[in-house]
Amino acid sequence: MQTVRRQKILIGVIAILLLCLPSLVSAEVWVFFRPDIPLHMDTVTNLRSLAEHKLVFCPVGKTSFSFLESKPPEFAIALGDAALQLSLHMAWNIDILTTLIDSPPDDSRTIFLDTRQPYAMQMQLLKSLVPEIKTVWYPYVASRFAPDSDLEKVIMETGMQIDSHQLSDPRTLPTALRAFGQPETAALLPPDPGIMNDAIIQAIFLASFRAHNLVVSFSESLVKQGSAFAYVLSPQPLAAAINEVLNESLKIRPAISRVRQFDRWQLILNVTVLDKLRIKVSDQIKKSAAKLY
Repeated sequence: MQTVRRQKILIGVIAILLLCLPSLVSAEVWVFFRPDIPLHMDTVTNLRSLAEHKLVFCPVGKTSFSFLESKPPEFAIALGDAALQLSLHMAWNIDILTTLIDSPPDDSRTIFLDTRQPYAMQMQLLKSLVPEIKTVWYPYVASRFAPDSDLEKVIMETGMQIDSHQLSDPRTLPTALRAFGQPETAALLPPDPGIMNDAIIQAIFLASFRAHNLVVSFSESLVKQGSAFAYVLSPQPLAAAINEVLNESLKIRPAISRVRQFDRWQLILNVTVLDKLRIKVSDQIKKSAAKLY
């Protein structure tokens, strides 16, 4: 009788554990994003295929404050500034992983995945391609894209100097381009929407070919147009990095590090442009590229 009773008790305990298992294994994670931004949508799609947890999607403009107050999730993810601001309206003391923003927010709940341009990688590759480079010509339009201390430090540590030019007034472009045309100079383009103006970008590429000075950019589109290379942020590697931080943070609480560096950049290389600029590219660099043009 005792044996039968013990078996019944054991079966009951196992049944309870099986009922509780989904809640133990699968945490509810709220994902805030802007549905009108392709990078956000593609990242969310990739994250859905990777995550082992229950993802609740909270698009900006379609998520009510009453929903935010309804119950606390186990974790939250915010892509970009607007999504972050929406997520911060939650009163719950939970970890919020935020990325695709310029700087870490002043909120102790946030974990910052830093996806700002990988300056060190850019300058190291630039120096390996053209060791004699002395000056990095840096154009920008919006003040938020002015060179910061991190960029200035990296450029100085690689034995170069920065020559920055704000192009908010179109009349300053000819003078700035003359500076770019000087010997031993290369251009570094920030992800400033103002730079993407056709008149500005085409003038920069024309000056590049005239002076045989290469351009470092930030997107595959610009590499196609004429820049030498770019380290590109793609949805699939970004989703993988987010999922990695998510799993680690749910496993180790509180999270060990509140600032994480994104390190899954994909090198896009335009060997045709580099050949026209008479710059030799080693096989090792070519093999490290995700895509060649």
